[in-house]
Amino acid sequence: MATKLKSLKAGMLAGMAAEKTRNDTMDRFARAEAAISQHPNGLLQTQRAERLPVAEIQTFSAESVEPSETGRTLIKIPIAQLHDNPFNARRIYDPAVVQERAASIATHGQKTPGLAAPDPVRPGHYILIDGHYRKRALASAGKLEMECFIESDLSDLDFYRLSFLLNEQRSDQSALDNAIAWRQLLDEGKVQKEEEICELTGMSAGTVNKTLALLKLPDSVLGVMRERPSAIGIAAGYELTLFCKIAGEDRTRDLATRIMNDGLSSREVEAIRKQAQEGKSRKVKEISRQYKIRTESGQLLGTIKEWDSGRVMLDVQLSDRNAREDLLEVLKARFGLDKTLL
Repeated sequence: MATKLKSLKAGMLAGMAAEKTRNDTMDRFARAEAAISQHPNGLLQTQRAERLPVAEIQTFSAESVEPSETGRTLIKIPIAQLHDNPFNARRIYDPAVVQERAASIATHGQKTPGLAAPDPVRPGHYILIDGHYRKRALASAGKLEMECFIESDLSDLDFYRLSFLLNEQRSDQSALDNAIAWRQLLDEGKVQKEEEICELTGMSAGTVNKTLALLKLPDSVLGVMRERPSAIGIAAGYELTLFCKIAGEDRTRDLATRIMNDGLSSREVEAIRKQAQEGKSRKVKEISRQYKIRTESGQLLGTIKEWDSGRVMLDVQLSDRNAREDLLEVLKARFGLDKTLL
């Protein structure tokens, strides 16, 4: 299995490396689609392709690939029988992107096959590993089938690894996507600790920890981030988690909206957080005043203490029972207290 995954990964990286020689100003979605169209095997490159230099890798169109040449099967799968990868690295899909791709598919058809594996519990059904945007676009364009290469013998972690690698190479993976996917892997016991996520993704322990911390933000803040998750990277997102502890939910939601609408950098968000933190630490301590109560002879009976907030505290000790009862009657009359309530 390790050899197979190495081959799949090498093929994908080779396709992406070749694509970098093209026009860097192309839209990132167009670059990703072009890379995979030129290398329809994508993750499924053969061992021969893995050994060849990038410049020598042969390119194919989806229509020209023969299963006998690639060693893998290309089939049309009814979309109703093609299910999303339960461990897909991407969790949030932009409806505008779906519609853009649907328009392209309606005009030109599906140019890039997806990657799927047989569903282990539903005969005749498949689980999509790569191509979730394409699947949604096909459905939106009224198509009933999707072309996919078929892979087999993959574990749950393989499903995640492959989708994560491809999205990362496309620079198409948001911090919030990662947080949701990693939390699922932990909650379902696919990995036991954060260190295993580091090994799985190649990311540092600090990055993994800060990414997972995003899910501690209030739901209303996460709702804002879901609208355009790529607009808030891990650095700015982590600053939001720190800001929320200081400023609360409403102000954090407003700041998340500013990041998205105004394009605030992580340094600008950090400055806003530090300003809020300093403002909180510099809050003026509430002043109190104390008045001593004495008898005519000067004996101390107690104190009355008041604060700027309006709080007043009376603390006296009267050994004479009659004097004590007289004071209680005055206080109860002042505040309209019934004797039965005391």
